This record gives sequence, C-alpha cells and structure tokens, in this order.
Amino acid sequence: MINVIKKKGINPVTKQVLHWIQWTRVSTVIETTLAKRMARGGTYSVGEASGVMLDFPQFIADELLNGNAVKVAGLGEFKLKVQAKSDSDPEKVTTRGAKASIVFEPDAELAERLETEAEFKLVTTPTPEGQKDADSATTPSGETTEPTGDNTQGGSGSQQTGGDDMEP
Repeated sequence: MINVIKKKGINPVTKQVLHWIQWTRVSTVIETTLAKRMARGGTYSVGEASGVMLDFPQFIADELLNGNAVKVAGLGEFKLKVQAKSDSDPEKVTTRGAKASIVFEPDAELAERLETEAEFKLVTTPTPEGQKDADSATTPSGETTEPTGDNTQGGSGSQQTGGDDMEP
C-alpha cells in the first residue's frame, strides 16, 4: 500500500491554485531489513546478503567513474549525466566545471509491476519520516508552488506504520 497525501499550492507565475496527491513514505527500509527478508528464502545468510548490498554501491560508482553504465537485471540501469557550461563558440566548451550525476532507469518489468500493482491509500497526516516528503512544494508536473496558508492535507484514512515492506 502506498500512502499519499493531498497537497495544495499556488503557482507563483500564474497564481493558479493547484491540488495534487503526493507520495509520503511510511518508513525507510535499510539493507539489514532487506537482508533478513532475503535470508528467509534460504539461499543467503543475513550477513552475506547485507555484505553484498553494502559493497554494491562502491562497485557501481567504480564502473560509472570508468565511464560505464551498470545494468542490473530486474532492477535497472545506472547511467551518468554530465552537465557543463554551453557556449556558441565550440572552443569555449570544455570539461572545466563539468558535473556528473547518476541517472537511474528502472528495469521495464520493475516499472510495469509498480504501475500495475500499486494501490494507494489517502492519509490525513504523514508518518514522522514521511513528513520530509510532505514538505516538498513541487507538483507532479514539476511546477514549484508557494504555500497557500492552508496546512490541511485533506483526505481520509489512518496512518499506517512500517514493517518489512520496501518503500515505493
């Protein structure tokens, strides 16, 4: 179940009042929780699964720093995005000040599973951890909004507490 809250803001350019729903996390699942779930299957010990998950980011970073993309079957592909200053004069375009960031593209089956299996629950208040997400002032279309002075988040339902389920 994916918790969502109602949001309301004002587009600072058009002054239009906007309403939308936004994901709010129940909790953050850490690698030891996932390792315990993996160990229940009997193939890996908790230590082995946890160790692999803790080492995994370093190996991804190493490959990205070598200019490679990293594709993990069933998970997705990690790629680089490079941003640098542009100029009409090609001689002025250099690597100076260039910044690299990570782009993640989920595996098609993973994305399809989320699209087809997602069930939403409208909650009136986010969990304390979910409040971090609720404080965002960006609509799903990427518009930045200003608070309306109305701090109510609307909706109905009750707060759900976390367990071993992964966040969306």
